Formats: sequence, structure tokens, C-alpha cells
Amino acid sequence: MTLRQLCRGLTSQVAPPIPVSGVSCHSKQVRAGELFVAVRGSAQDGHQFLDEAVRRGACALIVERPPLARVTCPVVVVPDSKRALALIASRFYGEPASRLRLIGVTGTNGKTTTTYLLKAILEAAGQRTGLLGTVVYEIGQRHLPSLNTTPGALELQRLLAQMVEQGLSWCAMEVSSHALDQGRIEGLRFDAAIWTCLGSDHLDYHQTLERYAAAKRRLFTYLRPQGYSVINADDAYGRMLLEGFARQPVVSYGTEHPATVSIRTLSCGWEGMDLVIESPWGVVPVHTPLVGRHNVLNIAAASSACLALGIESSAIQEALAEFGQVPGRMERVPNETGLLAVVDYAHTADALRLVLLSLRELVRGRLIVVFGCGGDRDQSKRPAMGQAASLLADHVILTSDNPRREHPLDIIHQIKAGFAPGFQEYQVVVDREQAITTALAMARSDDGVLIAGKGHEAYQIFDHITVPFSDRDVVERCFSYSAKAIAVP
Repeated sequence: MTLRQLCRGLTSQVAPPIPVSGVSCHSKQVRAGELFVAVRGSAQDGHQFLDEAVRRGACALIVERPPLARVTCPVVVVPDSKRALALIASRFYGEPASRLRLIGVTGTNGKTTTTYLLKAILEAAGQRTGLLGTVVYEIGQRHLPSLNTTPGALELQRLLAQMVEQGLSWCAMEVSSHALDQGRIEGLRFDAAIWTCLGSDHLDYHQTLERYAAAKRRLFTYLRPQGYSVINADDAYGRMLLEGFARQPVVSYGTEHPATVSIRTLSCGWEGMDLVIESPWGVVPVHTPLVGRHNVLNIAAASSACLALGIESSAIQEALAEFGQVPGRMERVPNETGLLAVVDYAHTADALRLVLLSLRELVRGRLIVVFGCGGDRDQSKRPAMGQAASLLADHVILTSDNPRREHPLDIIHQIKAGFAPGFQEYQVVVDREQAITTALAMARSDDGVLIAGKGHEAYQIFDHITVPFSDRDVVERCFSYSAKAIAVP
């Protein structure tokens, strides 16, 4: 492909028709013959590394402002290099999104489970489906580690192209507020866009809740002309979207408020849930081993989108009946000691509140929660998470999460500030592994232990260092030691 073809419509400048062998937005990764796109990031500006890109053999540069010094390759100036990168990547990889049916999911909580449910339903309907999200990127039989909830623009198009090469026809993907704000999904058109909920998160990046919400709302501008907006009517911001939406078609879902698709919960226990989905496409009774009342809305979201897009209700029944645990989402760690331990990614106040409410319904004894908050991230949610834990748990153990450049005790102090007046059933154990073992050691029969905040993550981030760490692995080791101790005569 030539530079002129890649730059078509992006600038009034006429780019030369030189061949381009690849596209890069990281100067250190540029290879000879590749196009370098200089992107302004939150930490660094690609325009500062033009010389390095040229030294490494860049055949041309895409910039927002001309370089101060003379360079030896063509330079194309565009108004927005982030948008240009996404569109250039799409063209370079053959516009793979045009050969896939896409469902995007955005919202503060519920994105991961909803995309897993979408994939399961579509595959039960005989549709080969890829998945892009927080836990993993799935392309056929390949499972790639996820670096971002929504990949960068260049990687996103490369992954979509691989899905096309593998013969996949659908993709369910989480679409983060960062990705929407940074234009990573330019060039994509969705068959359905799902809104799960709005809570307080990522305000370290977006600054205000209004800007955070506005970023997420942009997903609906990427719908195909007849694409479906699928909105949670139980969410206050979702109802605002429904009132203000001029575009059609719109499908709402919910359990408490009037909606296009509603769900009645018949039973909820450790063995799973029995539900009835009521919709214009029929009444669908469902049994699923998925645990937790907070997952009802995730089921409603995925089912609503699939029904609207013409998927048979039998595929929903089949997929939900066989649905397993989502990594790090209300994930129960099996053991032979009789204790209940659950690992969950809940790292916002709303998410923590919902998972605690679900466990409160299921746990007969005390409910013990272990959690912290990430450093260098939204500080406003810390006291709110402390309040939720103090109101809904019987005992709280505060620990470190990914402290990054902050001192864990400073973060813990901010969490404690939100405790309900008079709440004293807590302790501080900064070392996360020790905090988990402490919680499991104090648990008795019928008690439940929730380890929240990191979920599927296999690392812990400190200042200038990332170390291997998994909540689930720690729990499994504790149970293994306990089992051996019990076995000793």
C-alpha cells in the first residue's frame, strides 16, 4: 500500500505514492520502510522522537506540526494524528472491521462479564466470535494477554485482521472511556452498542464525571445506520440517555424500571440462578450456573443485544446453561477445607457494593472483605469504597492494591475516612498476601471471604517495579497448606 492511499482524505496535502511496508507509532519499534505516526500521549509526545524514527528507517512521517529541523523523508501534516493513526491502521490492514459484525460494551462495571456472555451466546448460535477485553484477547484458539481493555488503534486493527484471517464473523469487545477519548476506534462501525452503567472511576484521567460520561457516550456515534443502542434502564444515566436519544433503534433492559427487555429472577443461590427473560422476541426461561444477583443485568444486556440482532432464544438458553466462571469476576476458588473464598475485580464503590450485596444474600455466616485501592488513580472513589465495605461487610481488612508511586498507608487512610461512624471491625495489613492469609485464617464454617480489586491480574505494581502476584494463587496456596495440615495424623 502507498502513502498516498493511506492518507486519502486525512489532509489537503498530496502525499507521494511511495510504498509503505508497515505502520508504527513508537519510534523505537520503527523498521525500515515503515510509516511513523507521531501521536501526543498523556506522558510523551511522539513529535519529540521524529529523528529517531527517521534514523531507524521510517519511509515517511505523519505529524500534527512540521518538524523544526529538516528531515530526509516525506512529512504529511494532519489535524489529528490520533484519528489519522486509527484510520491509517484500518486501511493498512484492509479495513477488517467491515468484514466483521461488532458489538461494543461500555460502562463503569459489567463490561467483561457481558462480553463473555455475548461470545458464549453467539457461539451457541454457530457464529465464530472473537473477544477483546480486560482479561484476554481471544482470536479463535489463540488467547493473548490483554494489555489494555481496548487495544491501541494500531494493535486493534491488527487483531481484527487476524480475526478475519481466522474466519471469524463476530467480535465482542469492551470499549473503555480512554479508548473513546483517544479515538482508538475510529473507522469501526458497531452492530450494537451496550451501555451497562455509570459510576465514579478514572477521574484521574477525565477530571470530572461529566467528561467521563461524555467519553463513554461517544460509543453510540460509531453505530451502523441500523445499529442498536442497548441501554440499562436501571442505571440513572442510562435513563437519561434513553430520554435524550433521537436515534433509532433503541433497546432498553432492566429489572426494576420499565424496559424493552426485562428479567424476573426466580431463584438465586450457589448452584446458580433461574431467570425469565421477557422481550418483544418472546419469553425465555433460563437456568445458569453464573452466581451473583449483580450478574442479572449483565445477562440482560447480552441477551437484549443478541435478541435484537436476530439470534435465536435457544442459543441464549444453551449458552447460559453452560456458562462458566469469568476469570476474576465473582470467581469462587475451589478447595477441600469447606471455606468460601471469592476473587473479584471490583475496584469501584458501585462494583464493591454490588458484589457485597450479592454475597450477603448467599453467605450464611460472616462476610469478610480484603481490598485496597490503586495508587496514582482516581482518589475520589477511595472513601466511597470504604463506606460500602463498612456498611455491608462484617469485617474489613485494608491492604495494598497496585500502590504505584503512592505509599499504601496513605491510600488506606483515605479509604478509612469513608467508614460509617463507629465502625471498628477492621484491621490494616499492608502486605497483600499476608492480608489474604489473615482473612482466610479468621474465617469459619459458613463465612465468606471476598478478595476484591485485582481479580484476574497476575501482577502487583509498585514504584518503578512490577512483580508477579495473583490473588487466586495466594488463596490456592493457603488452602493447600490447610489441607496438608489437616491430613497430618
